[in-house]
Amino acid sequence: MSADAGLPVDVWEGLPRLSRKELELERRAGSWLESPALRKAFAWLEHGGPAVVFDRPEVEFRGSGLGRPGVVAQIRWPRLRTRLALGIEVPIVHAVVDWLLGFDRPFEDARLQTAPVEWGVWTYLVVRAVEEIAAAGASPFHFGDRPEDDAFDVSIDRVGPSAFDVEGLGEIATIRWAIRVGGVAGAVRLWLPSSLASHWIDPTSVSRPRRPIPPGAVETASEWRAVAGSSRMPRGLAKLRVGAVLPLSDARLTGTPEAPEGDLTLTTSGAGADYRIAVRIELGAAGRVRVVGPLEYRPSSVGDAAMGDTPARPVVDPLDAPVTLTVELGRLTVPLSRLADLKPGEVLELNRHSREPVEISSNGRVVARGDLVLIGDELGVRVTSVFL
Repeated sequence: MSADAGLPVDVWEGLPRLSRKELELERRAGSWLESPALRKAFAWLEHGGPAVVFDRPEVEFRGSGLGRPGVVAQIRWPRLRTRLALGIEVPIVHAVVDWLLGFDRPFEDARLQTAPVEWGVWTYLVVRAVEEIAAAGASPFHFGDRPEDDAFDVSIDRVGPSAFDVEGLGEIATIRWAIRVGGVAGAVRLWLPSSLASHWIDPTSVSRPRRPIPPGAVETASEWRAVAGSSRMPRGLAKLRVGAVLPLSDARLTGTPEAPEGDLTLTTSGAGADYRIAVRIELGAAGRVRVVGPLEYRPSSVGDAAMGDTPARPVVDPLDAPVTLTVELGRLTVPLSRLADLKPGEVLELNRHSREPVEISSNGRVVARGDLVLIGDELGVRVTSVFL
């Protein structure tokens, strides 16, 4: 708009800018909150309680309000290998607990931080809410035509004042609802990976031309392993003990156990072939890798099994036979639609937190877990648990 129209050129400066993606997620989140299925899931909370009024949702594709005080319910979704969280601000935490316990909180205590007893009450509320959402089929996410595809099979990690740990999740989307419980105003926030938010917006795949995929890739398993290196055990798995330190003979990693650096290989096997992608740990973060090479394909051979690639039916070697163990920094699932378009420079997120143990496998089966350690100037693994 020009000044000739009677308004200054910068008339819109300072106003919030929303993308189409944010607007669509706002619309979907608002519709979900008003859906009959969700109302059915929360019917158990509506009897005799204070009036609860939600405002329209606000969406940001960043981790907004992660440090706000209150109660945070951190939730894992093992089937999708991801995490999400719900944050409830202090006034709302107090108002709901006071109503449930029949407590008349003094006005001067209304802004005090949440207490352990309130974390316990909200743990029950969150667990019950998740169960009711699953039973009512009120999950906003849809992944297929079968009921089991859309199962809201999440688990509660913890409920308390700790901020949501977003490490390894990539870009985060925040959906914020202003809420009033009786006469108390506050907000609740839902934090989820941007990829999951995008699926909420458009669960259908977009048809577009793709580059050819190597033969057999259609049958390739979608789970990829980030192989850090291997360790030879000439005397077999029977000698694998808790506390043992395994050197990584072919590792290309440097840095520290907390922040390893260097090159890895993403591997998967299927349909009688192996598929590999060369990646590099991103900025010393063990849960993030950057693609540095193309998708490679080659027929499986007998010798490949010794390097830890997964055969069609993984079998642990005899305990007294020589074996080469594979050390994995994590795993990730790459949909076929994205696999076809992977190119150098793209960043992928592993399912492993930087402080979690690494997995040690034999012929594709996890036989132990351990922690990265320094052996002189090189990285190795100290075994912390064995599964034989």
